[in-house]
Amino acid sequence: MRDLAEPAVLADLELLQSICRQVRFEPGDVLRQKGQHYRDMYVITDGCVDVDPGPSRGAGSPIGEIAFLRGSPAMATVTARTATAALVIGDPTLARLEREQPALTARWLRHLARTAEERTNYNLTWAAAARARARPQAIEVHLCRSKEMLERAKRLRYEVYCEELGRQSPYADHDKKVITDRLDDTGHVFIAVEAGETIGTLRGNASADTELGAMEELYGMRRSPHHPEATSICTKFIVRKSKRGGAAGRKLIAAMVRYGIRNRIKECYIDCIPALLPYYKALGFKIAGQKFFHPENGPSHPMRLDLVKHGEALSHEGGTGQYLSLIVRAQAIRLVDRLRGYATGRSD
Repeated sequence: MRDLAEPAVLADLELLQSICRQVRFEPGDVLRQKGQHYRDMYVITDGCVDVDPGPSRGAGSPIGEIAFLRGSPAMATVTARTATAALVIGDPTLARLEREQPALTARWLRHLARTAEERTNYNLTWAAAARARARPQAIEVHLCRSKEMLERAKRLRYEVYCEELGRQSPYADHDKKVITDRLDDTGHVFIAVEAGETIGTLRGNASADTELGAMEELYGMRRSPHHPEATSICTKFIVRKSKRGGAAGRKLIAAMVRYGIRNRIKECYIDCIPALLPYYKALGFKIAGQKFFHPENGPSHPMRLDLVKHGEALSHEGGTGQYLSLIVRAQAIRLVDRLRGYATGRSD
């Protein structure tokens, strides 16, 4: 893959530098980690980076454009070979570019489309060879990067909550058959896709970016020394009925945990119906407050996960052995909780 050092591209870089934030990397710094999800991309302005798998890249080369455009995890690990400078392009920057530099934006979007296609072809060739050595993962997790992807998550919510479980969600649009609320505006929504079908979804919201309202009180978040700068909530965790107990849920949790750790989140909060309490406890969640009535799920427990303590373990998707171990731990916790309930006269 050649670098784009032509005069026209260098002129575009000068325009981009007047709008985009610049970051610097020392030799050995990781710009992208394969398998991680990102909501921005880089354009190299100086220096050289190594791509594994792939050729090295230099000034004028975009980094992470496939994940940025498509919401897929990074296909390669990118490491600075030399001292490197790069421009950061995220959604707010792209929106500003569209307003202030429409011609430049059009040129770069065309360039990114060509580059993404070129690199995807390379990655497909590499992946075909890799499949001969390793079994491919059928389920892929994507970070929603378009309206169409987000709509797929919203439709799955409706399918499970309203059609399968028969719940009366206050956020349901029965004409469009979707469920959406204000947290979608600032949320990071992941979807699990198998053979082109969306089979699971999970949403995360960083407290520092989101007005949480009553949830702060219900989840007991205000008691945390990390709130709001390093806390988040996870909601709308759904897996299609035929796929529950498989890899989709584990992959969604692992993707969200990795994303949270990379964004310096130390605690994650979630609500849990009583029937699933042992499984969340087995993952490392602890009850964070009193049971409350959730408008979609009914009676629910607010729970807290210490990502500093449990994040590394949960960031790995694991296999069948790890899943069976989780089931055994959950069953043991269920038994202990029942015994405690009998001893105290409680029945949650």
